[in-house]
Amino acid sequence: MTTHPDRRHDGGTEEAGRRPGRRALLAGMTGAGALAGGIALGARSASAAPAAVTAGPADYVVDVIAKGADATGRTPSDDAFRSAALELLGGAPKTGYSPKKVLLVPPGTYLLTRPDSLLPITHGTENPGVIDGISISGYGKRLSRVVYAPTTPNTVLWTNDDRYKNIRFSGLTFESRDATATFNLALSSKAKGVQDTWYTDVEWHGTWKAGIVLDGPAGTSNLNSEMGWDHCQISGSYADAFLVMGGKPAEGQQDQFLNYWFRDCKVEFQSGIFVRNERGGSMNFIGGSYVLVDEKSTGTFFKLNANSPRNDSVMRLYAQGIRFEVRGSDHKVIDSAWYKGTVTFVSCDDTANSFKSFASGATPHVYRFNAVNPSRGPMIRYQDCALLGYHHVTTATATTAGKVLYDGCRFADMTTAATALRWTGPAPWYEFRDCLGEGVRIPDVKGP
Repeated sequence: MTTHPDRRHDGGTEEAGRRPGRRALLAGMTGAGALAGGIALGARSASAAPAAVTAGPADYVVDVIAKGADATGRTPSDDAFRSAALELLGGAPKTGYSPKKVLLVPPGTYLLTRPDSLLPITHGTENPGVIDGISISGYGKRLSRVVYAPTTPNTVLWTNDDRYKNIRFSGLTFESRDATATFNLALSSKAKGVQDTWYTDVEWHGTWKAGIVLDGPAGTSNLNSEMGWDHCQISGSYADAFLVMGGKPAEGQQDQFLNYWFRDCKVEFQSGIFVRNERGGSMNFIGGSYVLVDEKSTGTFFKLNANSPRNDSVMRLYAQGIRFEVRGSDHKVIDSAWYKGTVTFVSCDDTANSFKSFASGATPHVYRFNAVNPSRGPMIRYQDCALLGYHHVTTATATTAGKVLYDGCRFADMTTAATALRWTGPAPWYEFRDCLGEGVRIPDVKGP
């Protein structure tokens, strides 16, 4: 055994015994095998070592199997998950509490039948402060699977009511067997919020009403929530949408949904809406493959509504390097009613089915400038994109703000600017620069 300058042995234990070694920490994070087998702690015996040195995986991990979960999925594991979550949260909701453990879901299938079994619902109005820092980890998509089959309709697997911040989900599949079920209801306010929830290597599958619904207390504005999805997969079907921003569209006070990142995700769902945005916000979609699987269904990736009176906040959508696949004439990449802000597509391609008969009559990109403020629209830019069918803008009066710009784009099914961009009502402000049609160059043009 060698000793390094920082007084750690190769076994990963600091000689002074003030903290667990690197290997102890890693073992604590890596699963049921480590929990069963324990950990090597260097040359000294456990009886001779200080208490901090003998810390094992159980000091850092709460395992749902150890709490009685059935990894075969034959019997419900609600009680086991609730017991594990209670230990994770220190026994009871607390003000300003930071969990000291990771909730571990070993390989297997776990059946949950009651709402809020994943994390207990606690209300920020009843419990001042937040619970800061939660990590729920599995061993990877399809390896650690949580099946939600509630016995009553219209329930939520877990609710964050202004209570949890800095949440990490990783290596898990969530499957719903109830078309009225919602994965998460996140209620946020300016004072507390549900900021910084991040999903990594997580999959949603099955039939859902909605995936994640963001909302807030009545009369509350500035609903920061900040969420990210990294290498996730959104499958299944959604009666509403996977991500809903503004669950109560009639609540005029709510605005400012910030900020959201989807990075290198596979969005391949049967039907429904991927993102339904009722209140504006800042959204980033980088890389990945987005496919509407069922060609006979209706479906939309980005549904952007604008509800007056209080929605004059950030309206920003940025999509880069995404391959979209629309398989039917009723499929939409974007359907927008925004009257301000920016919509940007950079190096995106939705032409996979441009050779099919429906393509020339398809309108996968729709902008409704007349929906809220009839003389305004967002600044819309397509840069280096390959595009199927034609785009459509609806106007009510002459557009004094807002523009549609195509820069270096290729239209797979059109040969002129007049056929690539069409409108109902007065002509919108538009421009084509260095674009190609089907085998021809489209002359640069500005209008009106």
